[in-house]
This record gives sequence, structure tokens and C-alpha cells, in this order.
Amino acid sequence: MEAPTTENLEILKGIPLFTELNEADRTLLADRFSPRVFREGEKVFAEDTPGHSMMIIVSGEVRISSDDSGQGEETFTILKRGDFFGEMALLDELPRSATAIAHSDLILLEIERSSFIRFINDHPAAGVFILWTMARNLSARLRETNLKVKTFVNLSQWL
Repeated sequence: MEAPTTENLEILKGIPLFTELNEADRTLLADRFSPRVFREGEKVFAEDTPGHSMMIIVSGEVRISSDDSGQGEETFTILKRGDFFGEMALLDELPRSATAIAHSDLILLEIERSSFIRFINDHPAAGVFILWTMARNLSARLRETNLKVKTFVNLSQWL
């Protein structure tokens, strides 16, 4: 169960985060990703641990969750092929905000923060597009979280 590095370019072509990049930039970026394999139930990373990379799902599913509540795991979302996660670690050097667990057998492509930053510095036009797309994605996730919080607050008023 491997994702050969030679296939990274083909995988990136299908990821919305990279579709607008020209072939040369996408090829250079693809070489910066490394394959990672996890079995169902394995932690990809844990909440509050140092973040240093972003992952793209090649196959399988990832469960993003938290166990802050003390009542067990609370699942936020299940991500599938083509989704990316951990991108906040590329933008800041803060601990992970959630736990990522292989919801099924899983193949990921991972890019380290330092490699991503070098790519952005060396290819600023491509970097602007990637960062803009990441910002839109983070904005959508924040809006979804805000809606959940509003719903929770409204429901709690009735208890």
C-alpha cells in the first residue's frame, strides 16, 4: 500500500488546491511531498502536539476530532480522497488544534512546513494562489464552526 513519489504529480493535478498552478510549478511542488501510510485507527497526529506539515488524502478517510470534553472523542468531520488537512501548521508554528485519526486504511502525501515555505519564497506567484485557496478553505471551515457554535448556544438556552 504505497503511493510512489513518481505519482505525486498526477495526484496533485486532481487536488483543487493545486489545479491552477502551471505544470512546472506543480512538478516542483510534487517533488516536495512524501507518501505516508496509516492503518485504520492509527493517529496521524494528536491535538496539542507540534505541527510541522500538511497532508493530502490519496486514498482512505481521516477523522478529525478532539477529546477535550473528557467524555471521549468528539468527531468534527470525516475527510476523504482529495481533501487536505493540517494546513494551519504551514501558516503558523502553533500546536495542532485537533487530532487526525485514520478512519480507514490511509495513504497520504505530506509536505513539511520548511519545504512549503521554501517553495512559496522561490515561486511567489504559485504561492499566492495556494495561500489564497488555503485562506478560502479555512474561511469555509470557520464559518461551519461558527454555525455549529450558534446552534449549540441556541440549544443550550432551552436546557
